[in-house]
Amino acid sequence: MANENKNEQFLGIVSQYTKDLSFESINPMSHFRGIEEQPQIDVQLKVDVEKDTANTGEQNAYKVSLMVNINAKLNEPMFILDLIYTGEFVLGKFPEEIMEPILYVECPRLLFPFVRCIVANTVSEGGFPAVFLYPINFIELYQEQRGALNNTLQ
Repeated sequence: MANENKNEQFLGIVSQYTKDLSFESINPMSHFRGIEEQPQIDVQLKVDVEKDTANTGEQNAYKVSLMVNINAKLNEPMFILDLIYTGEFVLGKFPEEIMEPILYVECPRLLFPFVRCIVANTVSEGGFPAVFLYPINFIELYQEQRGALNNTLQ
């Protein structure tokens, strides 16, 4: 990643990709014909960050992954979707105290539209009505993950 001015702050995406995708159709949609109820859809989302100097050679290179787990049921299980979508980022000249929020809030925010599209397409191609994820408040998610980590360390 070339940066014209080495003294300016920058956030660059080196690459992004589907690291893992699993879709299990437990009961096909035809099994639920005639039922008027809306399915219960449980969406779990987690952000994972790891330093990545091995592949890029950059000191401020990171892999940020959005991990999504969706379980849908209508009295009985319908489908399960697991997705890990990863972006490789290079950050420069940010103060240390804001690096963590950038990695856990801004980087996932850049990846989310692609995750949303993959989820909708996968569910639709699996024979179910598409699931469109609502916009995510990554600040709140970051605070929840931090709180959970702090609770386990105490």
